[in-house]
Amino acid sequence: MNLPLIAVLALTLLPVDARPQGLSTKRDAGQSEVLITTLSAADIMAAKALEHDSEVGRNEAVTVVVIMPTCEKDPTGACNASTDIVVYAPDGKMHSEVKGVSLNAGRATTALTLAAGDATGVYHVVATVRDLNAKRFGTTERRFGVK
Repeated sequence: MNLPLIAVLALTLLPVDARPQGLSTKRDAGQSEVLITTLSAADIMAAKALEHDSEVGRNEAVTVVVIMPTCEKDPTGACNASTDIVVYAPDGKMHSEVKGVSLNAGRATTALTLAAGDATGVYHVVATVRDLNAKRFGTTERRFGVK
């Protein structure tokens, strides 16, 4: 039997929702990155490159930074990109959430407030990034420790 014919038949027999769609998938988030830093806002804005802090203290000023180096521009040259950021505590419960943070400048920041009573351990940050002009979205994740 002809192998390419079998592949074509298999694809046509897939349910409509299992076929590739117009919007992109998680693999498009490879361009985006989420970082945790204790740098000041001025230092974050001035930095050409940032490094991820793998461990922070509860008493430190912590910032979540989402970087998207490129976006598709509309006919006027503007980006239309944003991110939703969710931080999960070590027990898996949602610690905090921020929606619709603009990525039009290629970088989004939001403060992460850690209280004295917050658990120590490994936290998990998930950023959902959307480039509406390109009709692409994706997620990027990062873990960091709180001591």
